[in-house]
Amino acid sequence: MEKTATPNQLDELAFKLETAKAEEARAREYRIAVEDEIIQTVGVKEEGSATMKSDFYKVTTTGGITRTLDSKKWAEIHPQLPAAIANQVVRQKPELDIRQFKALKDLSPAQYAIVAQAVTSKPRKASVRIERLGDGS
Repeated sequence: MEKTATPNQLDELAFKLETAKAEEARAREYRIAVEDEIIQTVGVKEEGSATMKSDFYKVTTTGGITRTLDSKKWAEIHPQLPAAIANQVVRQKPELDIRQFKALKDLSPAQYAIVAQAVTSKPRKASVRIERLGDGS
């Protein structure tokens, strides 16, 4: 359902979006700066939470470590471990190859129908991208 707009309406809407995004970015920067001040005041653990209470607030900071697995290195070293240990420490998670899944629909509709039984598809939120042209004058 496309709606047509005059160029002036579109410029006005795009400018509103551009302004809103700039305000959002400033608000985000301000929020992060305040969070940093709170972290300096309360402290933060490498992993876990730290809590401090004041007269009006209970503030908790939570620290964590993101860990990722180097799959090439894992393939090289996992034979050095007993299989039971290796399988407990590293999960093998099936992942859908979207491009291949979409291609299968045309190549083999019957096989696609089988795979599709295990796939949940939901529409994403539509996105809007704007680009300022010239100086706007």
